[in-house]
Amino acid sequence: MKKNPVKDADKGLIPKSEFIGLENIVHLCTGGESPVLKSHREAIDRFLADKALGEASRKKMEDAVSRCKTKAGKLLGVAPEDIALLSSSSEGVNILVHGLEWKAGDNVVICDVEFPTEIIPWTLLQKKGVDIRIVKNRNWYVSLDDIRNAMDEKTKLVAISSVSYFTGQRLSIEKLSQMVHENRSLLLIDATHAAGVVSVEAKFADMLVSSCYKWLLATHGVAICYRNRERLADLNPPFLGWHSVVSIPDWQEPLNFELRKDAGKFEPANHSFISVYVLENALNQILKIGVSSIEKHVLHLSGKVWEGIKDLGYEIMTPRNPEERAGNVCFMTDHIHEVTESLAERGIRIWGGYAGVGRVRVSTHLYNTEEDVDKLLASLKELPDSI
Repeated sequence: MKKNPVKDADKGLIPKSEFIGLENIVHLCTGGESPVLKSHREAIDRFLADKALGEASRKKMEDAVSRCKTKAGKLLGVAPEDIALLSSSSEGVNILVHGLEWKAGDNVVICDVEFPTEIIPWTLLQKKGVDIRIVKNRNWYVSLDDIRNAMDEKTKLVAISSVSYFTGQRLSIEKLSQMVHENRSLLLIDATHAAGVVSVEAKFADMLVSSCYKWLLATHGVAICYRNRERLADLNPPFLGWHSVVSIPDWQEPLNFELRKDAGKFEPANHSFISVYVLENALNQILKIGVSSIEKHVLHLSGKVWEGIKDLGYEIMTPRNPEERAGNVCFMTDHIHEVTESLAERGIRIWGGYAGVGRVRVSTHLYNTEEDVDKLLASLKELPDSI
């Protein structure tokens, strides 16, 4: 029988006992680093056993990659053939930076509260005469109208996160897609703070990337990249390797090869297989519970965080509307270090400032409980007035 996410909010959807190091800890910083599932040890042991098999190991590891793509596709609602497993979400962004045909006068639209992954790579295009247009937030809120107004007939691409790492705001991928495609532009979505916690409909994006060491409960060294085959079928990989081709060419005709048609052409070499094994295990857990159940659980808890933080008088950056938030609730303080350190002393882990401002981020996920939220709010209330 499936759990009722709201009714069972006092228990969590996965017991804390199934994670490493959560004894007597309130972990509210999945937006930075997720805790580690104990079952990852078994996944790593499987990898080590497979790797020890010599030549037979390669098929075992490639089978794990194939299974992982199938499960990632199920999570995102797309075909596994359109999924590439890369080393990082930054690598996925750079596929578009280097793989699209850019010309002087083109522009790319981003927003000012983006993670650097969605900002820095585009600066490489400035030497080609490509303009970078930055949509400014209004009281920490980024509106679709402001994004629309930043676009014109020369906008080649809009790059944005579906859930902001900085403010916690969630944007509708479907609405973004409709708006961007009406302008005949491309849409790149970074779903790092959405995948694994709220529903993500990747099919509406032209490319979607997601890191896996946060809400997907995996680790570094692997990231999911979706390529929309209908809109980016001719996108060529900026880097090639022996994994990019259908088969290894005959040694007598080394230049006679055919590029893969699926998203695997963006994978030039061997994967970080140990990271893939860990990701597969994490996806098993997430899919078993179901994203719908996780989303209901998390929105209930993040709503409780939002109301409590508001009652304490802090400036909240995250929208109250549950359709416009996910697991991150962010607020401002002039005493960022004092707040985070005081909470850490009480066994409460949150994520502190970033980009030169006193932003505090509280992240609730499937293992968190109402008791966690109560402890956070009670501890904040107990802080000295000087903080």
